[in-house]
Amino acid sequence: MPVEIVARSLAFINWVVLASLSVGSLAAILLLTLRAESTRGYRGFAVFASGGWAFLAWLADGALPLPPAGAPISAAPAEIDAGRRLLLVLVASLSIVWTLRIAVGGDGRRIGGITVVGGVGALLLGAAGWGATPLLTVALAAQLLLLAAVTGTAFAAMVLAHWYLVTPKLPEAPLLLLSRALGAGVVVQISLFLVWQFMGLGGLGSGWDFFAILRLTIGLVFPALLTYAGWRTAKSRSMESATGLLYIDLGAVATGTILAAGLFFGAGILV
Repeated sequence: MPVEIVARSLAFINWVVLASLSVGSLAAILLLTLRAESTRGYRGFAVFASGGWAFLAWLADGALPLPPAGAPISAAPAEIDAGRRLLLVLVASLSIVWTLRIAVGGDGRRIGGITVVGGVGALLLGAAGWGATPLLTVALAAQLLLLAAVTGTAFAAMVLAHWYLVTPKLPEAPLLLLSRALGAGVVVQISLFLVWQFMGLGGLGSGWDFFAILRLTIGLVFPALLTYAGWRTAKSRSMESATGLLYIDLGAVATGTILAAGLFFGAGILV
């Protein structure tokens, strides 16, 4: 693969990480709002931080280069680029409104739902613009949505676990819910990893075996084990241990997200 393609894929990797952190975290907070009790301070902080990730994703989006000849992705039409950037700005702006709604005592579930839908739309427009074929468009959409769900939930769970260190009376139900959601997302990712291999879209046997195996072990299997361990420790209210495990979990998940984005945007491989 030409060095130029590798270098230009770095900007797309950065976009995927930032957008995933934003959209996935917002979705995790919306899930908590609907299904479990959590402190207003935590929800406000997490939503505000997620809006910051969305703003950074918008800045990164404006600096995305045109894919060079031979790149595995296509150049998105101008209207799709504009729509994607508009949605990222909308997500960042609505996150501030959601934060203010939480600050005055509301849960912001309606504005939160609109914000999450906007974030999902930005990811889908990314897939629609960069997918070189209809099959790759659908596959990339699934990949981006799952990367966002897992990366953002890992961030939200890590911050929530840290919150228990300063709010010891907070019930364990919110962290258990996020841990289960994170574990389910990783299991789906492992399943899709196998599906991509059977469909001939994966990295095994393509000359990128080393990086595909890294994605499987460091970015999928390791987070699955860490998430289970974090869930067990949270269930027993050993919150300091759960916090440490989820810190490592977030690092492993982020590493897997970087590997997955790099392999697709650099080599057209889904893992």
